[in-house]
Order: sequence, then structure tokens, then C-alpha cells
Amino acid sequence: MSRKSRPATVRSTSLQATPLERTRRKRNIFSYVALLPAALLVLGLMVLPIGATVWHSFTNWDGVNSTFIGLKNFELIFHNPIIYQVLLNSLIFLISVPLILVASLIAAVLVYEKVLGWRVFRFLFFIPMVLSPVIVGVLFSTFFLPGGAVDQVLRVFGLGNFSWLGNPWSARVVVILALVWASFGFGMVVLLSAMSTVDTALYDAAAIDGASWWRRLRSITIPMISGSLQFLSVINVIYTFTSLFAFVYVITAGGPGFSTTTVDYYTYITTFENGQFGYGAALALLLFLIVLTLTIAQVKLFPNREVQQGS
Repeated sequence: MSRKSRPATVRSTSLQATPLERTRRKRNIFSYVALLPAALLVLGLMVLPIGATVWHSFTNWDGVNSTFIGLKNFELIFHNPIIYQVLLNSLIFLISVPLILVASLIAAVLVYEKVLGWRVFRFLFFIPMVLSPVIVGVLFSTFFLPGGAVDQVLRVFGLGNFSWLGNPWSARVVVILALVWASFGFGMVVLLSAMSTVDTALYDAAAIDGASWWRRLRSITIPMISGSLQFLSVINVIYTFTSLFAFVYVITAGGPGFSTTTVDYYTYITTFENGQFGYGAALALLLFLIVLTLTIAQVKLFPNREVQQGS
């Protein structure tokens, strides 16, 4: 009997958790409990609203009552000529992305090289980053009003007043300038952080070989910080499509006509001014798909560039 009972005793002791295993289980349970409030916030503030937006894009919704209508909202979108004008505007505003990258790179290089007065430049370049888009919009709309600061400067050179915000193309230029001025400070900080990781021995070796400053910038600095440049490119493309509302609302209010109206601003007009909540949800979903497509395209394109640079 005693010999037969030994295997059962061995099995029973092997099933018992060791103190270390019990401690790990308690830690895992505590980790899940600690993550629960954040998970509930994400669920309540992101997942559920996104799901509701997708659902209401297929409904005729007045903010209270909704009726399922299938793809009718999307049919109305693609039969609306204003949509094509709005999409064209958003694509035109993408001109700001390379301008932001160039301005960020110039500012970062000036500060990194510690040119005369670089501390003052660093402070001045960083100021637009901490200002809200509304304040930036008010500044630029004031500067470019008839008789404003820009017109006062032009009068010194004998040029008359120009309706900057009354012409479609000049109004777009004003919005692009405001976006570049408000965004390049963040890019400068990101690129400075990337430059600080570059081994200075590379610059010393290049200087010994007789490489000029421009050659060192083109062959060492830019390839070594290409990852940060790619990150800024993706971020600014997303920002241009989704976050120009404050600039457009304050500077031009989408005018003249619809020449500066972006997809996010037109979604606001349709949803909250016209009360077409289902149609606005469909526009928001369309905007999400456009941004997702552009982001995936950039992510697929950038690794090939890195390989070419590394080779």
C-alpha cells in the first residue's frame, strides 16, 4: 500500500505552485488590474466613438434619431463637386510638409553648429511650438489683413495694398506659411535629438579627408538622421490632413469660396452647421481612410530609401 501511494503523493506535490510562481501570478494579476482604468478610458474615449462613427456613416442621423441607409452617404460624397475641391485643397497644403522639413533641418543645423547667437535662435525657434493654432491663426490673419503689417512693409518698396485673404492662391499661401511657422520648432527639437547621437568621429574623419561643410551635411548628417526625417514626414502629413481646422477657421474661414476648405473643416461645416451628422460621419471615415493610405504608402516607401543610403 505504501509503495502504491507514493506516485499519488509525488503528483500532488508537483501540482502545487512554488512560492515564486505564486508571486509571479500575483504580480500578473496586479498588472492587469492596474491597466484596467487605462483600458476603460481607451475603450470609452476611442474604441466606442470610432465604432459609433463607422455605424452612423451608414445612417441618416440627425443627432438623436438614426435610420440605416447603407452606402447612400458615400454616394452623396462622391457626387458632391465640393468634395473634389476640398480634397485638392488638402493635397495643395501638403506642400507645407517638405517646407517644414527644410526649415526644421536648417534650424537644427544652426543650433547644432552653435553659430553666433545660437541660444537666442533656439529660444525663438521654439516659441511657435508652444503657441496654440488659434493664436498663430490670429497673428497671421492680422499680419495679412489689408493695411496690416505685410502691406506696411510692401509700401516701403512702393507696392500697393494686396488682398492676401481675398485671393484663393494667396490665401492658401498664408495658411501654408502659418502651418510651417507653427510646426518647424517641433521638427527642430526632433532633429537636434537625432544629431546628438551621431558619432563626432565621422565628422573629424571627413574633415581630415577634406570634405566641405556641405559635403559633411549631405553625406553624414542627413543619412544618419534619415529615420527622424521620415518620422517628421509621416507626422506632418497626418497633421496636414487632420489638424488644419483651427488655422483655416481663424485665418480664412474656408474662403474665399471653398478655396482653403480642408476635409476636416468641411466635415465640421456639414456636421455642426448643416446638421447632417450621418453625412459628416461618412466624411470622417473617408478622411481616416485617406490618412491611413498615405501613412502606409510612406512606411512602405521609406525602408527602400534607407537600404539605398546604407548601400
